Amino acid sequence: MIRVSIPSYQKVEGNGDSYTAYRVDVFQSGSYHTLHKRYSEFEELHKQLKKIIVTPEFPPKKVLKFNQKIVEQRRVALEAYLQGILEGETIPRSFLKFLDVHLPRSGSFDSLDVGLSEPTVTHQPMIGFTKDSFLQQNYRRLVR
Repeated sequence: MIRVSIPSYQKVEGNGDSYTAYRVDVFQSGSYHTLHKRYSEFEELHKQLKKIIVTPEFPPKKVLKFNQKIVEQRRVALEAYLQGILEGETIPRSFLKFLDVHLPRSGSFDSLDVGLSEPTVTHQPMIGFTKDSFLQQNYRRLVR
């Protein structure tokens, strides 16, 4: 099981450029790691995913000068987007690569089909009782 959250963001400045980096926490089968992603990386992922699956709503690009209210709204929307992908029937390889998720018992992401799905149940659950002659005899005595 994979869970994701985007609990925070930070303004990154360097080389005369500044951008917002979103902290992405990834929980997978008892392990945890953190990634930092720019909006442009989310946007690139979205372009890839919408070619192969129906995607949740993606937050639009807005021109902003580090407006905290808008950045916070985007953080919430990006988190909902990631969680929406995880709720789908399949999880595409490109999404797993984006999250830097490594699956057990698989050689590589290339060995996956278009996505992952839950195992298919091939039988119906069944509850059955065997005949108990002791109970049948006692029941007959009680009914008489």
